[in-house]
This record gives sequence, structure tokens and C-alpha cells, in this order.
Amino acid sequence: MTWSTCAFTIQCIENLLETEGKPLFGSLQNRQHSGLKALVQFAAAQRTTSPQVLIQKHLIRLLGVLLPNFKVEDTPSLLEVDMFHILVGVVLSFPSLYWEDAVDLQPSSISSAYNHLYLFHLTTLAHITQIVVSSATESPTAQSSDNSEEARSAQSFCREVCQYTSGCFSQDIPGWLVWDCVRKGIMPYLRCAAIFFHYLLGVSPPEELLQVSEEGQFKALCSYLSLPTNLFLLFQEYWDTVNPLLQRWCADPVVLSCLKGKSIAIRYPRKRNSLIELPEDYSCLLNQASQFRCPRSSDDEQKHPVLCLFCGAMLCSQNTCCQELVNGEELGACTSHALQCGAGVCMFLKIRECRVVLIEGKTRGCLYPAPYLDEYGETDPGLKRGNPLHLCRERYRKLHLLWQQHCIIEEIARSQETNQIFFGFNWQLL
Repeated sequence: MTWSTCAFTIQCIENLLETEGKPLFGSLQNRQHSGLKALVQFAAAQRTTSPQVLIQKHLIRLLGVLLPNFKVEDTPSLLEVDMFHILVGVVLSFPSLYWEDAVDLQPSSISSAYNHLYLFHLTTLAHITQIVVSSATESPTAQSSDNSEEARSAQSFCREVCQYTSGCFSQDIPGWLVWDCVRKGIMPYLRCAAIFFHYLLGVSPPEELLQVSEEGQFKALCSYLSLPTNLFLLFQEYWDTVNPLLQRWCADPVVLSCLKGKSIAIRYPRKRNSLIELPEDYSCLLNQASQFRCPRSSDDEQKHPVLCLFCGAMLCSQNTCCQELVNGEELGACTSHALQCGAGVCMFLKIRECRVVLIEGKTRGCLYPAPYLDEYGETDPGLKRGNPLHLCRERYRKLHLLWQQHCIIEEIARSQETNQIFFGFNWQLL
């Protein structure tokens, strides 16, 4: 659990830095920097505080994805895992192989360095295969005469994949397109790996990663992580070892099903999550609310429609018709939906009141200004003034950052400290 938390936190921070256009290193606040460093070091320390036999079993399950001949029961396919989570797990658990009964052996610094390098190269090779198999499968919409070394290497790799998938993967896809997919698709993984190894090992990043530079970032990441800029050269370097692994990865039933179009795989780079698109004119939402009919009620009682800003679902709030029994407790539609949509944390827009509601768990929540303003730049809680309202992109971006930075719970706590009246509101039945 600690390793997954570490990997997920790093991915969230990388996503946030990319969205805000900030450099990978040097832009975190002191609190964020110290917290992330403590989290990585704590995750690394878990190997010494947990039973070594348990760590070894976990390592075997992780390696079962990368080394399919392990024959571990219920091992997921290459297309069903997140490679950065695998990387964090195998790097932090690999020293457990040095442990023996009653003997606490530790790898030397040189052994640890080589372990990190080869494990990182192995997961990178697997991730490249992920990207090629899942994302480089569409015909190009544009033509290019790129005949670079990377394009030729990509074309050669595609021929191998085509052979190992019995022709399910087309070898006619241009090498330049495959290389373009790989370079774009692997960037989030490389950025996360750079953050992870920086806080794990304390190696200072190059100057290029302290600045926002699209051009030099890829080369700087490759240099920092000991990778060739032509990533397909990794396959050539380890070909005798990787060739049988590549055959097993490509022959997996899940991979073949995806290539045949019978199932859908995650494409890389993965689409970054965002709040739903809202209309510019608030009257569009009011019209949508006026047409809303509660699916559980047949009467004409006036409802309180709310819009989930995470998924776009329209819900019937503060009505007994939509209350659900969850683990023996009566929950309102919003609270019940939040458990499924956001693990208990969610963000709703009360359409007939023009207010945003933040929810955390079953008993906590707060009101937040809606991202709609009138011509004077003011909100209209309760729609009392009746002025035309239009979407403020900047306010909606702040809402998005509040969610993306995992600050909803913090905002609720801050609001309840200053607005004691909301302690009397029954958020459970919202």
C-alpha cells in the first residue's frame, strides 16, 4: 500500500506540474518537497520493517508481469498494469532477495546501482512494448519522409512484433509514426521515474530539468536516467535476454485480443483527467435542470438537481426518493454518488442555487463559490439578483486545481473552522 501511495503521489505531482507548465524540478513548495522526500524514504524503509518473506512474495508477483515465465497465478497482462507502479515496487522490494534466514544481508552501493539500472531498463522496455502495441496501431493521417535512426529502429521493432503476434500487429505502420507515439507516450513515465530516483538516491537533476523546455526535456531525461535518446537501442543492447520476453509479452491472450479489436486497451500518453466541460451561459444549465426528471419519483414535486463536476451525472439531491441504504446507513444521492465516483470526495454544482458543494465522506462538506459571474464580476448565490451569468475560466481552473492538488478535504476543514453553522447540516442526506 505504501509503495502504491508513493507511485500515485509522484504521478499526481508530475501531472500537476505538466498541467501548470512548471519545470519538473525546483518548482515545488518547501512543504511539498519535504513531504515527497519523506514519503519516498518512508516507502523505501518499509522493506526493512515488513516481513521479508512477504516482501519476496510481492516481488515475485511484480516480476511475474515483466518475466511471464514465472507462471504466477492471476498474473495480469502487460496491458493491464501501470508500469511506473511496477517500477517503484520492484526497485524497493528487490533488496529482499539478499535476505536469508537469520541473516540480514544488504546489497552494496555498487550492486544497488546496477540493480536500479537494470530494473529500470527492464520496465522501460516493457512500457515501450505497451505503447507500441496499444497506441501505434492507427493509420497515419499525414505523411512524413522521416528516415532517422529512430524511425528505422522503430520499423525494425515493428517487424519483430508483427512476427510474434502472428500478423495481428501490422508491420506497415511507418517507423516515424511509431517513434512519435513512443516518444510522446513515454514522457510521463520518464518524468515520474526522474522524480522517484531523485528523491530516492539524491542525485541532482541537470539544468535543463529546472527549466520549462519542450525541446531539451526528452534528451535531458534520457541523460539523467541513463537511457539512449533512441530508446529502441535498448532492445538491441539486451536482445538475447529481451527476445524471449518480447515473444511472451506479444503472445499474451489479452494483447492479441486488443490487436484484433475485441477489447480496448489504455492508450499512451494517457488522457489527463479534468473536470467536465461547462456551458458558457448559465441559462443552458437551468434549461437542463428544468428538464430533469428523477428516475425514482413519479410525482411533480420540485427537485433539487445537482451536477457532478467529476463525471457529469445529474442527481436528485435532498429528496427521500433517491436515498440509498449503504452499509446500514441512509445516504442521500450526492453522498452515495461520491462514494462511487470519488472514493467519498466529490464536487457538485447545485444548479438552482448556483453554488458548488464539496463533499468528503458522509458527514463533512462545505459550500464553495460557483465559477459563474455576472457582468460585474460577482457570483449570484441562490440566483437572487437574476443577472445573466457566464462561465469564468479562471475560477473554474481554480476548482480544477483544488481537485487535482487533492485539496478538497483541506478546503472543507478550513471552511468549517470559519463557518460553524454548517456543523449542523446533515451532509449524509445531501
